[in-house]
Amino acid sequence: MLKEETIPISVGIVNDSNLMRKYISDLINVDEIEIKWTAVNGEDALAKISKRKPDVILLDLEMPTMDGMTFIENMEKMKMMIPTIIVSSFSQDGSKVVLDALENGAVDFVTIPLKDIDDKKLQEELLTKIKISAKSDPIQLITEKIYSLKPSKKIFTKSNSSERLIVIGSSTGGPGMVQKVLSKLPANIAAGILVVQHMPKEFTKQFANRLSEKTGFIVREANEGDEIRDHEILVAPGDYHMIVLPNRRIHLDSSEKRFGVRPSVNMTMVSAAEVYGSNVIGVVLTGMGHDGGFGMKTIKKRGGHTIVQNKETCVIFGMPKAVIDLDAADHVVGINEIPIKIYEEMQNLV
Repeated sequence: MLKEETIPISVGIVNDSNLMRKYISDLINVDEIEIKWTAVNGEDALAKISKRKPDVILLDLEMPTMDGMTFIENMEKMKMMIPTIIVSSFSQDGSKVVLDALENGAVDFVTIPLKDIDDKKLQEELLTKIKISAKSDPIQLITEKIYSLKPSKKIFTKSNSSERLIVIGSSTGGPGMVQKVLSKLPANIAAGILVVQHMPKEFTKQFANRLSEKTGFIVREANEGDEIRDHEILVAPGDYHMIVLPNRRIHLDSSEKRFGVRPSVNMTMVSAAEVYGSNVIGVVLTGMGHDGGFGMKTIKKRGGHTIVQNKETCVIFGMPKAVIDLDAADHVVGINEIPIKIYEEMQNLV
C-alpha cells in the first residue's frame, strides 16, 4: 500500500532585509514547509500573492515602500486575507505596533531577539505557529457587528466586593476577540473579570492598557496580591499562572507550564471555581490546543456557567472544541452573542 504524501504548507516571507529573509528561510526549510516566495516589502508581496497565493505569510512590520500594516489593510481591501504571522524584532517598546497588527487581521506573532538568539527555540516556535495558522480563518478577526446591552438593576451595583467572577481564556486570534466581548459588556457590571490570554510577558501589560482604552473598563496587568474587584479586569501577566486565592486576591505562580503554556487558563479557572463556586462564568474563545477544557469542566461541576465561541467565528477552534468534547459547554455561540450570554447568565448568579 502506497504511503499518502503530505502536502506541504506553502509560506511567503516578507522582509526588507536580505539577511533576515535568508535566516528565516533556512529556519523553516523542513519537509512539511514549502517556501513559495520571498518579498522585499508589502507592495512586492501583493504582486506575488496575485500570482501564487501561499497558505501562510511571515510578515515584517517596518519596511520601505509599503510597511506591514499597510500590507494587511490592502489584503483586506482586496478580499484575499491569508493567515499572517508578524515576525519582528519588536519587543516591549514596540508591542503596541504588534497589537495594532493583531487587531487589524494578523493571526499571531513571533518576536526575534536582538541578541543571543536561540535558533532551535525560534525554529520550533515558527514551525508550530505556521502549522497552527495554516488551519486558521483570519477573516474572523475583521468581522464585527455591534450589539448594545441595556443595563439591568438586577446585575449592577456600586459595591466593589467581588461576589461574582467572569474568567475569559483565549489563545491564537484571541486579543481582538477578547476586546470585542469586553467592549459590549456594561462597564459597571457587578463582577470581577479575569483574562488569561496566551501571550509573552513583553506584551501583556500593553494588551491590558489597550483593553482599558478600548472597552471602558479599568484593566490592569495583574500583580501579586491584587484584590479582585467588581467591574475591574485583571490580565494574567505573561510567564505566570494567575491563581485565585481563598481571600479573593491574586497569586502569580511560576510553576511548570501546563499544556505547554504559562499562563494557563485551566489553573485560573480551577482556582476560581474552588473559591467562587456557582458564582463563576467561564468563557473560552478562539485558540489552539486543550487549555481551558478541564477548567471549564471544573466550573460546571461547581455549579457555574460556561460559554464557548462557536467554530464559525473562531480563528482556531481547538480550545472551544476541547471544552465541547468534555461536555462542559452550556452555550456554544458566535463571538457577537457571547456578551449577551454573559449578561443573561449574570442574572442567574446569586
